[in-house]
Amino acid sequence: MTDSSSKETMADMAGELIHAKMEMARKDTQMTHVLRIGTFHMEIVPDHDLDVKEIFNEMIDKLMEKYGNSLLEISTQQSKTEPDGRHYG
Repeated sequence: MTDSSSKETMADMAGELIHAKMEMARKDTQMTHVLRIGTFHMEIVPDHDLDVKEIFNEMIDKLMEKYGNSLLEISTQQSKTEPDGRHYG
């Protein structure tokens, strides 16, 4: 049986791996593919084995199925937040 602490450790390790891969892409001056809808944000490091369009379309379908039109709504407070320092060329 897997306890919650080992699940958290696996999630932390997966998060670190994804973060490291994204940092490597940035260091190599490679761009990341970005999907941002309302407050949802997703980045994918380019890879010839990935079909980014398919992944993004699948994600949009799942988000729309779960949240409907409310997915596109953001609060006034969310729109006034400071920029997060990300820059996409």
